[in-house]
Amino acid sequence: MMEMPMPIQFSGGCACGAVRYQCSATPLAMYNCHCRSCQQAGGGAYSPLIVMATAKLGICGALNRHAVQAETGGHSERCFCGRCGSPLFALSKQNPEVIVIHAASLDDPAWFKPVADIWTVSALPWVCMDRHIPKVFKSPPVLDREEKEEAVSL
Repeated sequence: MMEMPMPIQFSGGCACGAVRYQCSATPLAMYNCHCRSCQQAGGGAYSPLIVMATAKLGICGALNRHAVQAETGGHSERCFCGRCGSPLFALSKQNPEVIVIHAASLDDPAWFKPVADIWTVSALPWVCMDRHIPKVFKSPPVLDREEKEEAVSL
């Protein structure tokens, strides 16, 4: 099977079309997150997520927000369409220059390729994970200051 190239620009939105987004940069990382918060927010066994520089994402439409305590103990917000309820983004209060996009909301999700399964401590026992990507027991390594600055300047 031919591997999909990773786009530098991509778009997506909610199921009803009330919220749309455009991104103008390559993702910082892509993960399958198995934490309980992602399971509950996405309604599934895990959430495929794209980590991006917040400054590179343009959002059109009204978002509803729900504050949650992250598995790490920090505070984050889940952002979703107020009309159809589609989960779209997550924002961390401790790391505002980075936004997490739910990959299921992409217009073309075929290019999504996770680099790791994270929060596998919470993975459901019946989930089949890709044996070719690393497994991270809890959080992935945090981007260092230089990586964040580079992401914002892209």
